[in-house]
Amino acid sequence: MTGIPRETGEVGTSAAMVTDLFGHLAVTTQQIHRAVAHRALGTVLPPPVRAAQDTITSTVYGLVRAGIAIVGTAAVTALDAVERTRTARPWTNTPRGRRLAGMLNGAVGDHLHDRYPQLASPMRIRVDGADVEPDPATLYRHYPAAAPRMVVFVHGVIETEEWWSGPARARAGDQTAICEDFGTRLTRDLGYSTVHVRYNSGRHISDNGADLADLLDELIRAWPVPVRELALIGHSMGGLVARSALHQAFAQGRVWSQRTRHVVCLGSPHTGAPLERAANTVTALLRSFDESAPIAALLAGRSAGIKDLRHGSLHRQDWHGNDADAVHRGVPYPYRPPDGVEHCNVAATVSRAPGPVGHWVGDLLVPTASALSPTPPAHGCVIPGLTHRGLLTHDAVYTQLVDWLRR
Repeated sequence: MTGIPRETGEVGTSAAMVTDLFGHLAVTTQQIHRAVAHRALGTVLPPPVRAAQDTITSTVYGLVRAGIAIVGTAAVTALDAVERTRTARPWTNTPRGRRLAGMLNGAVGDHLHDRYPQLASPMRIRVDGADVEPDPATLYRHYPAAAPRMVVFVHGVIETEEWWSGPARARAGDQTAICEDFGTRLTRDLGYSTVHVRYNSGRHISDNGADLADLLDELIRAWPVPVRELALIGHSMGGLVARSALHQAFAQGRVWSQRTRHVVCLGSPHTGAPLERAANTVTALLRSFDESAPIAALLAGRSAGIKDLRHGSLHRQDWHGNDADAVHRGVPYPYRPPDGVEHCNVAATVSRAPGPVGHWVGDLLVPTASALSPTPPAHGCVIPGLTHRGLLTHDAVYTQLVDWLRR
């Protein structure tokens, strides 16, 4: 099922996407079946029998795909009609639905952007789970105490801005205490105005960087008071998106790049993520055999954003015109920020004891060496006993942020 009309609602589009998924799974199953049958029986059965077998199996799988398409079309029509009567609530209106949408965008967001735009998250300012337009009146309404110092939080892959407000540990003597998120604390402790953005983390990092550069341009121009100082804080992929945005904005002479004083990356894979490199290698190996090649095609369908994490690619030049599934890569395009920007990198290790194993494992997703990339020269901090997700909310991370942002 392709060519979903843009007026189709979120629920109907979701049904269309699920229908397409089942259709792809049916095709993949058929391809594996054919490859296994030819390998096992190709030299045993006479050609007329093999031809008859292929005809029968193709017919059966064709009927399965037709059934999926018919049921899917009916479901899309019915659900879209229900949604238009407002008796079906869009699933992204709930916190759980928004988290699911973030994961879906991270996994296959580039495909959503091209085929199911209703489910793709554009680059937007977010307040209380809703988009905020960067115009003066709207910003004044949502930021009545706007300050000339601003910090912008950029989430990571499969995440949303709500991940910055993760579950917190209760303080001693108060089992019901809720720990404030970094943005709220920075507003209170350092007088920053804090802005959160959401974006489709399945798109190329360079594309999201370009969109963030545009959004910050609009935000700075429309902010209720003149912005003197800007800080960017990114978690995981968010740090790479922030760097890409700053690089592009500086190259284009945008005003906000000259007002940026800090770029803080929390667990960002500046030199690449081993897990994505492993997925790339496994995909290449599976592609070598007819029986597993269809599975390799499914794995290769992971998003462009995830593939960019393989080597920490920030720029369009790193991927444009290249095979995204090639095991090897060329020399990455250099990152060139404006002078006067302090770069600060935080790494975490799940191990509490120092040692080479802990640094290699890192936070289970990003090794210490990648998170503390020395290019450009940066302040660095390693926090032991912490996972990748813990970097979003841990007190030790906040203490380090305050120390850097006060300078």
